[in-house]
Amino acid sequence: MNSQSLFKIIGTIALYLFLQVFIVRNLVFFEVAFCFVYISIILFLPSSTPVSAVLLIAFLAGLSVDLFYNTAGLHASASLLLAFLRSYIIKVLFPTKGLETELVISLEGMGMERFIRYIIILTFIHHLYLFFLEAGSLKYFLNTSLKVVASVMFTSVVTFLLHVYFKSLQNS
Repeated sequence: MNSQSLFKIIGTIALYLFLQVFIVRNLVFFEVAFCFVYISIILFLPSSTPVSAVLLIAFLAGLSVDLFYNTAGLHASASLLLAFLRSYIIKVLFPTKGLETELVISLEGMGMERFIRYIIILTFIHHLYLFFLEAGSLKYFLNTSLKVVASVMFTSVVTFLLHVYFKSLQNS
């Protein structure tokens, strides 16, 4: 990884955290659908990034969101789970039999179907853990499940659209 790609990754992290804390934080539909675009930091890291670096970045991103949301480590722990499972999900979705090149985590590199599946699966894992940890028990199972499903749809659509938008800016 060269210094140019490192600066690009740092800039992307700062941009997604800014979007989450100052803009997307206020996007809530009916107190059920929440948007957490900061997980894009973890989702779109290069597949060659070492797991220890992904875990560190995820922890720092989640902790940053926790500081602004006053959630005492909920986002940090959910981000760590997401970062830990990311490499396993990539291996399941994209078996490397016969592939000589590195997987590029993008719409162009994965294809539409796999890219959307990748976003939805990892977003579901993050949101399922986050909302049930926040609920603290299964007493509010239906309400929490509704939050998970609505938030996964909302976050996945926004994440997809932001990815397409940023790629279009990059290509022009």
